[in-house]
Amino acid sequence: MDAQHVVFCLEDTVGLADDRYSVGIIERCFGDVESHEPRPQRDYVDDIQRHPDIPAAQFATFMRDGIPPRGTVLVAWQTQYKTELIPEEKLQLLDRALYVGDIVKRRAEDHISGTVIGTRATTTLFPATQFNGGQITQPTTDEFSIREVPAEELINVHEFVEGALVVYGDWVGRVENVYDDVAIKLANNSVVVVEDPAELEQDDTTVERLSVGDTCKTKKGNLRRGRWKFGAYDPSVAPVGVVVETRACEIDVQWLARSIGARNAAFSALEPPATLGRDEFESPTFYKYDASGGTATTLPLLENGVDKSYHVTDVAVGDRVRFKDIAGAAVKYDGSKKLPNGLPQGKVTRIPRTESLGYDLNVYLVMQTHSQVTVQWQDLSVTHHLSSSLIPDPNVEDDDEVWPGEIVFSKEKCPNSDTDIVTKKPKKVGIVQTVKARDRIATVRWFETPKVEFFGPNLLPPCTTGELSDAVEDVSLYDIYSFQALTRRRGDFVIVNPDAIGQSQLNVTGPNWFGEVIDLGLDGKLTVRLGAAKPVVDVKVPYESVTLAYSSDMADDFLEPNPLDGDSIDSDTDDEPDFDSASFNEMWIEYESMDGEHPIGDEGDWSTEDEDDDDDDDDEDDESMPDLIDITKEDVDTSKTTPETKSPPTTEEQRDSQPTADIEDLSMQDSPDILTQGPAPFLILEEAPPPSHHYLSHTSASSSTFMRRIAKEHKILRTSLPPGIYVRTWESRLDLLRVLMIGPNDTPYEYAPFVIDFHLSSTYPQQAPEAYFHSWTNGNGPVNPNLYEDGKICLSLLGTWHTDERNESWSPAKSTLLQVLVSIMGLVLVKEPYYNEAGYDVHRSAPETKLSSALYTERAYFRARAFIIHALTHDVAPFNEELTYLYRSTEDGAPRLLDKAIQAAKEIVERSSDVGEEGERDGLTRVSKGALVILKRHLKDLEEMRVVVEDLFHRNANSWLEGYARTPSLLSPTLLSPTEIRRDHGDPSIIQDAGLFVGRHCEYAKLAFMAEVELLNRWRDAVLRENECRHGYRKLAFVWAVSYRGVATRQECIPSYRYFLFALSAKCYDCKEKDKQQRQDNVEGGAQRVSLCRAVT
Repeated sequence: MDAQHVVFCLEDTVGLADDRYSVGIIERCFGDVESHEPRPQRDYVDDIQRHPDIPAAQFATFMRDGIPPRGTVLVAWQTQYKTELIPEEKLQLLDRALYVGDIVKRRAEDHISGTVIGTRATTTLFPATQFNGGQITQPTTDEFSIREVPAEELINVHEFVEGALVVYGDWVGRVENVYDDVAIKLANNSVVVVEDPAELEQDDTTVERLSVGDTCKTKKGNLRRGRWKFGAYDPSVAPVGVVVETRACEIDVQWLARSIGARNAAFSALEPPATLGRDEFESPTFYKYDASGGTATTLPLLENGVDKSYHVTDVAVGDRVRFKDIAGAAVKYDGSKKLPNGLPQGKVTRIPRTESLGYDLNVYLVMQTHSQVTVQWQDLSVTHHLSSSLIPDPNVEDDDEVWPGEIVFSKEKCPNSDTDIVTKKPKKVGIVQTVKARDRIATVRWFETPKVEFFGPNLLPPCTTGELSDAVEDVSLYDIYSFQALTRRRGDFVIVNPDAIGQSQLNVTGPNWFGEVIDLGLDGKLTVRLGAAKPVVDVKVPYESVTLAYSSDMADDFLEPNPLDGDSIDSDTDDEPDFDSASFNEMWIEYESMDGEHPIGDEGDWSTEDEDDDDDDDDEDDESMPDLIDITKEDVDTSKTTPETKSPPTTEEQRDSQPTADIEDLSMQDSPDILTQGPAPFLILEEAPPPSHHYLSHTSASSSTFMRRIAKEHKILRTSLPPGIYVRTWESRLDLLRVLMIGPNDTPYEYAPFVIDFHLSSTYPQQAPEAYFHSWTNGNGPVNPNLYEDGKICLSLLGTWHTDERNESWSPAKSTLLQVLVSIMGLVLVKEPYYNEAGYDVHRSAPETKLSSALYTERAYFRARAFIIHALTHDVAPFNEELTYLYRSTEDGAPRLLDKAIQAAKEIVERSSDVGEEGERDGLTRVSKGALVILKRHLKDLEEMRVVVEDLFHRNANSWLEGYARTPSLLSPTLLSPTEIRRDHGDPSIIQDAGLFVGRHCEYAKLAFMAEVELLNRWRDAVLRENECRHGYRKLAFVWAVSYRGVATRQECIPSYRYFLFALSAKCYDCKEKDKQQRQDNVEGGAQRVSLCRAVT
């Protein structure tokens, strides 16, 4: 393959294009973000070398940020023992390590992906005894190499390897560390097992574990105190020798799981020791699991016709191996065969034990591998490929991706399920049959009567999937989800419930309860290989009958400590002297001197907690504010922010020239025209903070220094907020803020509202403010990589995201709340949010990430539409009035965002419906068919919410005042649930208390009206049609609007509230004389309250 068409990936085996004898492993590449740890020299003893074709400036950048420049990779050469940053064009791809269960694509741009269901490999071997510390010459390679040796003919030279699985008693565990006894042969042909293998020093410093054939040296005392197998200690013999045998003496094991049907429950409930020795290895209850150790024949071919043998490659470049049958290998590889490329296959020259003191020195180093894989694609087709012709799927982490045989659940809520989000009961459970990857549509076969329920991440027993129905259904990938507790992949190791397979009927010895998933059946059954049993057998069991014990995805959890996950960043590590390399330190110093511009301004521009309490200091601080505001504005372009509403000058703005900022002066005064000119960007409210504020329970600081800093922040916010950002705080809790942001235009977030809570702790501004994002995705996934569903916001300014740029981190003297808000608006709510993920920004506009970005964008778009629906149907205090104006108001100058959101969605639907098979989708102007399903659903909801408010008012209010009694009090309303509204309205006990309120304050009444608008429509129409008496009762319901400015107190309405909507209903009495007086009393009382509130109907 031409190098320019080759995609190089992490752990690829490569060679030099002009030297086929050089073999190396890629350890960092531009496309693998996970490998981009900064300061790569920390991982190596010797200096990382720079290829001459790489500019020194690019190399310096790499040595700092750890990101190989595009078109380069970091290679650890196996034949030269050096690590080098080298251009890709200088390399040839020899092999790619793919494993069973891996998800792959032919090209990154392809929509369809597939699952590796089998692997085979051939190897090139080199005798370990001829390795000579890695200095291999071309003639030596030609003479001793053995080529195209199938991997299934080989076994690892080591009895145990790290990562292997073992069974001991009723427990299965993973080997974490192996400790070997090492025997070395000295120059005088004597052999000794050294006392302490840790004191052995090998010639090759990159070797992590000594193997047969390695040369090493040690201290003489280590030899003298050792166990002599041949000969005796001779002080005149140099303490240098060749390893002739290694034997595991102990292993450390991480125990994973216990058998469900344990023979002795009391005994097996205790984990075995974390360290096992030779006594345990030789126990009859101890087993090693060998994934490639046998081929089951108990079942026919798989349903897809694939060879049932499920081949697994278990060798890698650098491994030390033996032939399973050395005598047969010597016959097969006798040096007489030539390969199609003209190279000799090679010859196995067996070393007799008689020449090596009885030790088996027939050990070989794996120099190269050439792998072939079998792939099952999402459309159920099965193909065979060279592994180097495929790439790992870059979109594999997408939670919405599914593959055939996977168990999935519908996102519909089960009507009988509890509303508790901790417990989840899916309405439908099914098995994916095929996937139309381009359309984002899956064909699913549903189970008829599943009984599945989850508690958090766990499956609640008893659980049964039952029988599959015959019918299949095409569903959007965004309407289904998989759940970890029932998600299985090929290559997963599982504990099998004995009741599922009738283990008493299995004619096997050894562990018959532990195995590896080798196939996902379309009939809802898993095929599990009991690989530790004798003989190896395969069994078919339901998904719910197995429990995950271990998967390759869990490896990092065992090997590495828990990451910070953005919660806190230890900046001290940036100053640690990580490198001993003199040449690198010299380069580092030079690089630091080129580190761009320093942060703008001096640290003294702002006084913070160290400032003097003298009020005169405030004058100087205030004078520094304009510069600070200018800096903030320059950081991010917010010109695309919507909506641009007008706000009248506030009293505070007229007082900005005053030197001090008293808390009293910060209060916003109401303007009669504020609703007609748009919501005020910044307000300090007299009322209490809403109960939903995330930090309401946090304590409030009240020092004078703290209050002065808050006053300065308020001053900036009052004058400098960009369009589309609204900030509210409270007189009683100035340390709390709630922010409403309207998504910028030309992004998937356009017209959508986002609400964030802030808390300024007592350590502010020395520490960044705390922030909490209100996610309204209902557990369906994040709306942005930096906005987590649990409320966390990943932003360097907040200290929740790592940054190497000094002017991006929080500075107590320079950073402001405004800067945080502008950063969220301009750096988080962006057109292509996919690249917000850590390290992904370097791939912006790269062809290989275009599809992944488009898929993320279309998800973000329709999830953001759901934010609009949520905000207009739930209490979002204190922004209910602002949301009404921004989205629903028909006043002149109102932005009418609901109309704009509907129109934009319609245009996307139209374009996406018309796009041809080859049409390009970017996730914003055109979306997939699966996304269309969700978008059309949201569009319908948005259109139903677009109801002209005036049409819902019952205009004939006078008829109510004259003849019908009102039971709900204007100031003490009662709550009527939607369930009650739907009942028979002929029942007077129901109609009597039908005031649609959700709280005691007037603003909540408006919320109830907006939330139930569609329901009220149906209810009003149905009731008002009943205009005659029936059974002695007259039915009537109406909606009434009241506009006033006032706070609802227990006794009267005091002017200050601006807008108020609520729903009332009246009990309708029969025409009996005895009710006339009660009716008249209620009417008079209601009329008085209405008069106080200046009702307009």
